[in-house]
Amino acid sequence: MGELAIVFVLLEVYGYVRKLADTRYGAALAHGRDVLGVEDRLGLDVELGVNRWLTRHHDLSQASVWIYQHMHTKLTMGFLLLCYLTGPDVYRPARNALVLTNLVGLVVFFALPVMPPRLLPGEGFVDSVAGAGFGTTHSPPLPANQYAAMPSLHVAWAVWVALVIMALLGRYRVRWVAVLHPVTTAVAVVVTANHYVLDVVAGVVVAMAALLATGLVWAGSGTPYAGGQLISRKGPDPVSDADAVGAGDPYAPDGNDPGKPGPAGSRRESPF
Repeated sequence: MGELAIVFVLLEVYGYVRKLADTRYGAALAHGRDVLGVEDRLGLDVELGVNRWLTRHHDLSQASVWIYQHMHTKLTMGFLLLCYLTGPDVYRPARNALVLTNLVGLVVFFALPVMPPRLLPGEGFVDSVAGAGFGTTHSPPLPANQYAAMPSLHVAWAVWVALVIMALLGRYRVRWVAVLHPVTTAVAVVVTANHYVLDVVAGVVVAMAALLATGLVWAGSGTPYAGGQLISRKGPDPVSDADAVGAGDPYAPDGNDPGKPGPAGSRRESPF
């Protein structure tokens, strides 16, 4: 019931913020152009160039739209369920990180509405997702907030998925393949004109902050930590310092020490 309550609250808050979108057109437009201005000064304003390049490559455009439209929710919910079923030690911090990521996103959406590149009038961007038949609202399972570009929750969720995979795989080197998911997602959201480069950066920052705050990180050996504690893995039980000293010292007393009294009611053989 706890998970259902969290989902219900998040949906209610998201719905409230979304309803404000129609009254915030001017602010969202100004903030969108501000983001482009900052990127121009930083040399990061690549969105228009890559978007126009994508329109000339139909197959790549379709692939980018598919990544944007289908991998965001389905893959994230799939790995959350996988955590619940196979990684109970990872599930709680992973769930908390996902909830915190969305809460931060909702706060920013409310305080700073940002129009995505595809909706900026007169800038020349092509809405690749709408062109593929999903409409200007992209027909998600829920009505989308059209002015929620910053931060990119597509990228934030993809970073979450990658770190969860790393935590579940432990020391296996193949876990690093998971990095491809946020990388391809970041490329897809920019080339389809749904997000700015700075949205991508903000999404990564929000996700990493949430993952660190909830304790889901991994050590250099690939062993993850959850909730501030080392996640146990299959293997020999740790040996205490006292046991280690006793095992390595041939003169250390043990349970057969004739000078040590036995338990009440027990009889010890005399060594003589």
